[in-house]
Amino acid sequence: MMRGKNRRVIDWKDGEIAYVSGSHPRDRLGAFLNANGAIPTATLHALLVRNFTSATNLSRLILDGRHETLSGLSRRAEELARRLLFEIFEWRDGVFRYDPDSPVEMILKIRLKLRPQALAFQAAKRQDDARRRRRRSARRGFRSAIFEEDELDERFWKVLERVGTLVEPEEGRRRLNQLREFADRLRRRLGSVALRPIHEDSAALLRELMNQESFEPSAIAPIAALDAFLAIDLLVLANSLIVDRRRAVATAADALERLGRHPVAVLVERLASSVFPRAPTEDRAALTVRRASIAAAVAARALAPEFGVDPERAYALGLLHTVPYADLLPVVEEMKVDPGPFRAAMIDAYRPLVGRRRAEGWSLSSDLEAVLADDGTDTRAAPALVRAARAALPDCALGSLPPRAARPREALSIAAEANSLFEFLGLPPTQVPAR
Repeated sequence: MMRGKNRRVIDWKDGEIAYVSGSHPRDRLGAFLNANGAIPTATLHALLVRNFTSATNLSRLILDGRHETLSGLSRRAEELARRLLFEIFEWRDGVFRYDPDSPVEMILKIRLKLRPQALAFQAAKRQDDARRRRRRSARRGFRSAIFEEDELDERFWKVLERVGTLVEPEEGRRRLNQLREFADRLRRRLGSVALRPIHEDSAALLRELMNQESFEPSAIAPIAALDAFLAIDLLVLANSLIVDRRRAVATAADALERLGRHPVAVLVERLASSVFPRAPTEDRAALTVRRASIAAAVAARALAPEFGVDPERAYALGLLHTVPYADLLPVVEEMKVDPGPFRAAMIDAYRPLVGRRRAEGWSLSSDLEAVLADDGTDTRAAPALVRAARAALPDCALGSLPPRAARPREALSIAAEANSLFEFLGLPPTQVPAR
């Protein structure tokens, strides 16, 4: 059930509610257990590493590790589930989506007197359907539910406007069906909190660190500075238990400091393992994304003083601005969408939506969310800085650039630093255009 940016997922099995979860940080089981002091924070972070890197859910990991008894965990999960369910009944509008193919695992013995509730939810759904047929609710931009039928139709026309050419009716119908499938696949993908596969060179460096006699978590920060996937994995884990996003960390160094030695060691072991997937090494799109992230990071750090942003934070903002492409590009590859203006426009149109959904789901900081969700009009310092950084080396940039973007005075030194990193990683060099 969705109401603006607030989402609740209710798992049903054999007519009974097996589990309830929410999108807000305070609605997650890990954050709930941490707030109640049920399990130490370091232990929860280590468990979440295994949860994010496997198909095993957090409840099973807690029970298998004997960090809580079945009855104790069930009692706490029931307390959280009741709160989430009761809050839903106070909603005055929203969207209901039923997915009968979603897998559900029965782990906890949660008893919520569910049969009356099942009837109540069905009645609420019918009432909601009837009300929405009578009156169309006002839109609220990013804060409204996305991937729904009305939103898809409107977005389709926005994509066609970006393409800028006339489309024959038959081709239009084909493209509309393509966009609907794209949005549905993307919606399902965004429901996962799995960590990103890192690059093989990063994994090799992590293995070397683990083999050293004195393992220092801070040594991971320079590796993460060249791998946006490793950097975002650190942030996802470090922010996984916070409720107030004003406390969210935005740099790899701050994430490592928050996590501490044990959770970081578990994370490194999992990410560097040969069984954990790797970012594609020969994939052109993956190399292009990596090149774009590093170029923007280098440029953002150089331009940071002009925008009043800390240089190291600016580097992180530039490095991570490509994160939404890790969801968008695999979907178009799975669908085998032909390269061209429509594919580019579709990716460009959905990038801000994906960025905001990921930022909310991962409890990222407000300035990083502004960068990931920037549609080119945000005047705040962080997104404006990253737009300027992308324009500094336009041949590295992904997506559309702001019109009449000026080349900064530091362009030559930015290109020189970026090229030294590209040479180290085996990436194509960048060229600085003439004025």
